Amino acid sequence: MTTTRMRYVEMRLGPEPMAEPYIIEVHCTSCEAASTPAPEQVPGEQRDKAEEWALAHTGKADAEGRHHTGYRVTVTMFWRVTPSEDIDPPAAARGRG
Repeated sequence: MTTTRMRYVEMRLGPEPMAEPYIIEVHCTSCEAASTPAPEQVPGEQRDKAEEWALAHTGKADAEGRHHTGYRVTVTMFWRVTPSEDIDPPAAARGRG
């Protein structure tokens, strides 16, 4: 029988400090063309660029003369959970299995 010891540890969830705040990509649902996400220099810049890409893509007719009007938008965010105290087992116990 295995004994497990559990305890309550407060944790905070927040943005990953070493990552971009978020990444926006736009994919055309007709031809699967996609925007290129770029690092954001000023707040809202990624969204503006994604919207501009979709509008420009819609403005170009394909080989059959159709304009693509459907898009899938993917927003990727990076989070980090920060415990109020160490939650990993002590170094001496890590090697035992």
